[in-house]
Amino acid sequence: MNSAFYRRKISLWVLGALLGALCLGWGTLSATESSGKSTTNPEPLAAGEDGGGKQTPLLMRVLDAPEPVKGSDGKYHLVYELVLTNSSSGTATVEWVKTIDEKSGEVVGNLSGADLSARMVRLGDVSGATIDKIESGQVALIFMDVTFDDLRDVPRAVEHRLKASFDIPSGFASNLFPAQTTDTGGGTEVLRKKPVVISPPLKGKNWVAGNGCCGLSVHRGSIIAVDQKLLAAERYAIDWSQTEDDGSIDLPDKPKLTDFPAYGDPVLAVANAKVVDVVKRLPDEKPGVSNPDLTFKEAGGNHVILSIGGGRYAFYAHLKPGSIEVEEGDHVRSGQRIARLGNSGYSSGPHLHFHVMDAPVPLGAEHNLPYVFDSFVYQGRFVDEASGGHSILLDTPEPREDELPLANSLVTFPAPRGH
Repeated sequence: MNSAFYRRKISLWVLGALLGALCLGWGTLSATESSGKSTTNPEPLAAGEDGGGKQTPLLMRVLDAPEPVKGSDGKYHLVYELVLTNSSSGTATVEWVKTIDEKSGEVVGNLSGADLSARMVRLGDVSGATIDKIESGQVALIFMDVTFDDLRDVPRAVEHRLKASFDIPSGFASNLFPAQTTDTGGGTEVLRKKPVVISPPLKGKNWVAGNGCCGLSVHRGSIIAVDQKLLAAERYAIDWSQTEDDGSIDLPDKPKLTDFPAYGDPVLAVANAKVVDVVKRLPDEKPGVSNPDLTFKEAGGNHVILSIGGGRYAFYAHLKPGSIEVEEGDHVRSGQRIARLGNSGYSSGPHLHFHVMDAPVPLGAEHNLPYVFDSFVYQGRFVDEASGGHSILLDTPEPREDELPLANSLVTFPAPRGH
């Protein structure tokens, strides 16, 4: 069994310095998700503590306003990035951060200690390392996931209460900085949009949602700068690969592309749509190897972009050479085969990279958008190589509707009607 090799596959945009992206480590952090249970804020600020000239050396802002999406855990997720800038002369340690319902003042999410540091990274660090301190002049991001049991519980706006301590070096003006602060900031509206409902991009059983929502992963950490804006280019992206029937991935030491169960599988249109971009000239890469000579625009390999309506675009990457059956300007039906799964572009193992965005450009879209599948069957959860590279399967698989499969979910996509 060589599941460790299989998961060494590098995600679509992990191009290091070539991309200038912040591309981070593997796996999910479901244990660090912020709870959506509302409680009265236990650390209210004293009257007049905020504003009025108070120093706030750790600046907060939200990268994009979040919108709720229902995951395969049955909860509604607010997925967003809290950007922190340390303007002090010393090192900042974030002790805790609370997400607050702006209207009621209730705490709806809470991160502290190891759970917090496991979701915090330094902007520009492509090593995948998480941090627990922010050095002077550095920018860091906390990858937030606040969950709610009911859509009616989701606030219309949130802000953040953050406690930080500062290790200020002695010397000139050292006495001008506070040793500790508790500040409120990073306010944002919560969008009331509904995620687009689409049909599956694949069919059959044993599909694993690799690098999916909502923990820190190689997709979630892909923060890049395009046209003077920081973009979370792959916030809801999924790398779809396939296991054997027993939920394992068993490959030889030196696998061929045909050893991967998903290689060459049909890739389907997720909606009635118009084809707006096609690239089909790139070869498959050898498994286990990432081509260092690919350019920024070649990272997705052979790909197709569909306009699926409402200003939304579906992106399919790493398609098999010679398999793309559509051309720019074509109209396709939901469930129609458009290509086959391959290993072209910046990929070291066959998989389908899929996400939805608000512009027909893989990395330059301003927003990477949530989406849900109209139906699938939840089979269980794939466990990474630290636990043997196997799956924990349900005794009775569960039909699901209008949900987003969360990271490492193992699912069956029923064949679309008529196909």
